[in-house]
Amino acid sequence: MNNKLQGKDLINIGIFTAIYFIVIFAAASIGFIPIFIPLISVVVPLVGGIPMMLFFSKIKKFGMLTICGVLLGIIMLLTGMGWWCIPTGLIFGLISDFMMKACDYKNAKREV
Repeated sequence: MNNKLQGKDLINIGIFTAIYFIVIFAAASIGFIPIFIPLISVVVPLVGGIPMMLFFSKIKKFGMLTICGVLLGIIMLLTGMGWWCIPTGLIFGLISDFMMKACDYKNAKREV
């Protein structure tokens, strides 16, 4: 199997990053109602986990999660959330890639 990222992989990264951002942005919008602000920490991971697990099923090569993390960091920077989102996305993207590689991209329990 070719271990280099190909066009299909980059398209998957872009599509799932966009879907993930839209879903978490929509879910976090419940914070506009002040009484629901504490629920953001429960609702966003539950709702955002669905597209992320679908993305995990498409990952077969190292680097896909790192690119996704950096892209999400850039999007968060552009939406006013601060510059630290980019290094955080890079660091935790790399950690996630190493964890996924350790289980050969096949063990769903370890991916979670």
